[in-house]
Amino acid sequence: MIYRHRFILCVLLGLLGPLRARAAADDTETIIIVDHAPGEAARDRDRALGDAPFVTVLHPDDHPAAASVADAVATAVGAHTRSLGGLGAYASVAVRGAAPGHTAILIDGVPLARIAAVTTDLGRFSLDAFGEVDLYRGAVPVELGGAGVGGALNLVTRLGPGEHGSRLAASIGVGSFGARHARLHHGDTYGSVQSSTTLGYQGATGDYAYFDDNGTPLNRSDDGYHVRRNNGFDAVDGATRWGTVDRRATGGVRVAYKRQGLPGSIANPSSAAQLATTDVIGDAAFDAPIGAATARQLAYVLVERQHLADRLGELGLGAADRAFSTLAAGASSTVRFALGPHRGVLGGELRGERFADRDRSGAQPRLVGTRLAGAVTAAADLVIDPPDARIVITPAARLDLVRTAPTPMTSGPSALVPVAPRRDVIPSPRLTARFAATDDVTIKGSAGWYARLPTLTEVFGDRGYLLGSPDLRPERGPSGDLGVVWAPVALIGDVDRILVEADAFAHRARDTIALITSGGFVARATNIGDTQAWGAELVASARYARTLSVTLSYTRLVTAQLAGDPSVSGKPVPREPGHVLHARTDVAHRVRGRLATVWLAADWQATSFLDPASLGRVPGRVLIGAGARIEIAGGFAVALSVDNLGDTRVTHLPLDPPPSPSLTEAPTALTDVAGFPLPGRSFYLAFDWTH
Repeated sequence: MIYRHRFILCVLLGLLGPLRARAAADDTETIIIVDHAPGEAARDRDRALGDAPFVTVLHPDDHPAAASVADAVATAVGAHTRSLGGLGAYASVAVRGAAPGHTAILIDGVPLARIAAVTTDLGRFSLDAFGEVDLYRGAVPVELGGAGVGGALNLVTRLGPGEHGSRLAASIGVGSFGARHARLHHGDTYGSVQSSTTLGYQGATGDYAYFDDNGTPLNRSDDGYHVRRNNGFDAVDGATRWGTVDRRATGGVRVAYKRQGLPGSIANPSSAAQLATTDVIGDAAFDAPIGAATARQLAYVLVERQHLADRLGELGLGAADRAFSTLAAGASSTVRFALGPHRGVLGGELRGERFADRDRSGAQPRLVGTRLAGAVTAAADLVIDPPDARIVITPAARLDLVRTAPTPMTSGPSALVPVAPRRDVIPSPRLTARFAATDDVTIKGSAGWYARLPTLTEVFGDRGYLLGSPDLRPERGPSGDLGVVWAPVALIGDVDRILVEADAFAHRARDTIALITSGGFVARATNIGDTQAWGAELVASARYARTLSVTLSYTRLVTAQLAGDPSVSGKPVPREPGHVLHARTDVAHRVRGRLATVWLAADWQATSFLDPASLGRVPGRVLIGAGARIEIAGGFAVALSVDNLGDTRVTHLPLDPPPSPSLTEAPTALTDVAGFPLPGRSFYLAFDWTH
C-alpha cells in the first residue's frame, strides 16, 4: 500500500513539474481567472433567494471524481449520511435529525420505491452521473411530494452540452484500497432536442486496516489492527435521457448493477455475505395545455432485483439465500395556473408497489407484499404586495391514502403468520412564506404538520442487516423553520460570490422511528417514544480576489427523547451527532491559460450514541482532506485527492466514571455514526477529459 501511495504522488509531481518549469523559464506572471463582470454572484444565488424555504444545490465539479451522492450530501448543511462503513457501503441520508425514511429520494422527479431499502442507498449513486443534486431541507415543493421534516433529495440529470459547451466527457481513476472508476458521458443538442447519455463503472476492494480493541476497552495489551475483509464492491450504471430544450417533454432510462460484500461490524465480522442488486428506472413526462393552465404529466416504472447470500448466517439473522424483487409504477398530474398575480397548483398521484421475497433454498414459501396509494395535493402562491411580489405566502396540503398488505416475518414466534392489511390516511398541511427584504436579502420559513408511515423495510426488515418490527406505529408531529439568506451580486471590496444562509428549525414527533443497533451487522427499527429536536444551520461562502474561495456549513442539533422510562428520558436520539461542521478552502490560478486548483477541507462531527440509553458511544472526530486539479492540454486534466490526511484510525472514548485517575479514556476505532469502521488515509488519482 505504501508503494501505491508513493507511485500516485510521483505521478502527480511529474505532471506538476513541467508546468512549474515552463512558467519559471518564461518568467510568466501568474494570471488569475478573468471574468467579464466586475463581480460574480454566488452559484445558485437565485435558487437560494427564491426557493422556499431552504435548498442546497450540490454540483459534481465541487467534489472528487469518484465521489458518490452520499459523499456530497455529507458536506451539506443540515444533513449527514449513515453508512455501513467503507468504500461503496450502504449509505442513507438523515436531515435535521429526522430518520432516513423522512427524506424522499427522487431521480429527475421520480420517487424511488419506498417498499424496498436499496433504492435509497445513496452510496450506490455516482455523483458524476448527474448534473446536480438538490437537497430540500424542511418543506418541499408540492410536485416533489411536499415532504415534511426530512425534506427531499432530487438527483437531476443535465441535458445537452456541459456548462462550458463540452459534448464529451470522460474520466478514469485509481486509488487506495483498490478504488477505481471509469466514466463516459455524452450530451448534445439536436435542433429542439437535447440528450444526455452516461456509462460508468466503479469498484474497490476496501481492504483497509482498522483498529480493534478485541472487545476489551480497558485492556490495551490485546489491541491491534486488522484488515477489513469482504468489503469490496463492483458497480456498473448506464443512463440515457432526452428532452426538448424548453423541457416541456422529457424521458429516460437508467440501469444499474452493484455487487458488494457485507463485512459486518468490528465485533462480528462477516467473511462471505454478499448482496447483489439490479435496478431499472424508466420515466416520461410532458406538459399539456389546459386552457390557460399547464398540466405536467408524469409516468414511471421501477424494477429492482436483489440477491442476498449469507449462507453462514454471519449477519445475525440466520443463514439466508434469498431473492427479493420490487416492481413499482406510478403516474401523476400537476396542474399549474394563474389567478391574477397569484399562482395555484393542483395535483393527483397514483402509485403501486409489489414486493416479493423468495427463499432460494426452497425451505420457505414465496412471500408477496403490496402497497397501493393515492394522493391529492393543492397549493397556492399568494402574492401579498403585487406587483412587487416581495411577500409570498404559500399554503399547501397533501392527503395520502395508503393500503399496505405486507409480507409476514420469516423468523421468530410470528414466522409466516399472515399480517392483516393496514389502511392509513395521512394529511400533511403546511404553510411557507418568503419576504424579499431587498434584492439581496430574503427571509423565509415554513410550519406544518407531518405524518410518516413506517416503510415496509422498517416494518418487516430486509432479511439481511435490518430486522423488522411489525408493530411499528406511524410517526407524526409539528415542524417549522425560519431563516434568512443574504446573497449580494455586487463586489464588496475584493470579495464576490457571497452567500450567507442562517436558519433555525424545530420539530416534535410522537412515536419516533429510529434504527437501533442490536448486535453484529443488524439494526432494528423501533418506536422510541416521543422525541423533540431543534437546532440551527449556517452556510457561508465567498471568494476573495477571484482566487481564494471559502465555504463553511455548520449544523447544531439538539435532540431529546421524551419517554416515560427514566433510563432514556431526556437522552439524545440515537445516531444523531449534536454538531456537524464542514469547511473547505479552494485556491485557483491560471498559469499560461491553464487552470490549477488546490483545496483543503475539514469535517468535524461530535459524539453520538448507538442506543436509546446512550450506552454505546461513537466518539467525535475531525477528518482533514486535501486535493489538487491541474489542466494539462487538449481538454485533459489530472486531479489528486487525499481523504483523512492525518491517517486517523483511532479515537478516544471517555470513561465515565473513570476506573482510576490514570485511566480516563480508552482507544477505539474510527467509525461512522452507525459504529462501523472507516478507512485511514486514502489517495485517489483521476484523469478527466472534455471536448
